[in-house]
Amino acid sequence: MPFRQFVALALSIVALAVSGTASAAEYGFKDLLKDPGVPRLGATAPDVVIVMYGDYNCGYCKRMEPVLADAVKTDGKLAVLHKDWPIFGEVSEYAARVALAATYQGRYEAVHRAFMLSPTRLADKAMIDAVAQQAGVDWLRLTRDLKAHGGEIDAVLARNEREAALLQFQGTPGLVINGYLIRGALSGEELKDVLQKIRAMKAPGA
Repeated sequence: MPFRQFVALALSIVALAVSGTASAAEYGFKDLLKDPGVPRLGATAPDVVIVMYGDYNCGYCKRMEPVLADAVKTDGKLAVLHKDWPIFGEVSEYAARVALAATYQGRYEAVHRAFMLSPTRLADKAMIDAVAQQAGVDWLRLTRDLKAHGGEIDAVLARNEREAALLQFQGTPGLVINGYLIRGALSGEELKDVLQKIRAMKAPGA
């Protein structure tokens, strides 16, 4: 992907000032990382963080999952933060809620990957329940957490939706990589190229 296709975050968050939520000067990439509601995957002290807004029934998001998983596995200075942004209806929203509820028993990553790697579309709630259970969650606890932490889950999803709107994403996946917006999926080679260019910009004398 040519570097000219990057959109600096500062240019896109001007919408914040219009919305009255915050001014562009008050908001930035670090704000996207505050209290995300899900664990950060990968390096504990990363030099690059990828924030991905995705939907479990988005085909392009599913294509990105193995790309991101491989990048985290092979790049010791990379972290990924998944922000559930269900835009394809009630089933997608339920899947996002189940994944977020799994966080309370330390199983978010397992459920997230199971949903993303499902070979077929998540057709209904029964299928979502079955896939989540196959991912190894304590289902009784998860159902309790869905109720007990419903308000917190609502707040996470509302914040993700608000951020996606402020970033002017038109669909999923939406990526923010160290403050640069990328609308749409990347291949493994494209992601490597992006990471190389971002790190080159941060290097002394770059």
